[in-house]
Amino acid sequence: MATTDARAIAGTLYDALMGAALTQLRDAVSKLSGTTGDELTARVEAALPTGTLPQVRNFLLGLAKEGLLDQADEVVTAFAAYASSAAAQALDARVISAVDLSATQQATISADLQKRYGAVAVGFSVDPSLIGGLIIRVGDQVLDNSLRSRLSAVQRNMLAS
Repeated sequence: MATTDARAIAGTLYDALMGAALTQLRDAVSKLSGTTGDELTARVEAALPTGTLPQVRNFLLGLAKEGLLDQADEVVTAFAAYASSAAAQALDARVISAVDLSATQQATISADLQKRYGAVAVGFSVDPSLIGGLIIRVGDQVLDNSLRSRLSAVQRNMLAS
């Protein structure tokens, strides 16, 4: 499986898990609104539908135990904002070329990277020692298509022969 396919599938899994947790939290918090006093644990358990994620259950029970259940609505709103911003975070990409790239070339490379990786923040720089070609770094992946690296590979092959 290609890394880009794995990232797309992982993103779908993340969205599904965060969506389910957020829905369950919102439903439970709406049922618990105004809950105070004794037997909070029993009230929290009663508010949770069958099949609630254990993390959601434990989280709400922890809030109840610490006496923070009255702040659950604010926490859920903050969690939704946090999950939304985490999902929208772009990968960092760095394109290093031997010469300055034109605006058209930069736009084409950016579009190709976004098509392949999704949200990508692309930065461009110049390193004349590359002689020609590009080095592209996206997240933890590196594509070195520079003339310098190709010449080094030829040199290694010649020395190994």
